[in-house]
Amino acid sequence: MTKFKLFIAAAVLSLTFATPAFAQAAIQEPGLYAFYYPNNDVLNGGKPTPAAGLDARTLMRLNRRDAGF
Repeated sequence: MTKFKLFIAAAVLSLTFATPAFAQAAIQEPGLYAFYYPNNDVLNGGKPTPAAGLDARTLMRLNRRDAGF
């Protein structure tokens, strides 16, 4: 009986200190979000993508470097 009481006490203590885990909030309509905010990243929680801050000259230079010219 003593082992059972110890087990119950351990179970009650573990349940009192356990916190529920919630899923990360997601954008409900990713297509609609991408339509209205084309420069933001849907998977990054709406933060702008690294490419959003680059100007056309920098993008051309990066594309040339990636293409091997």
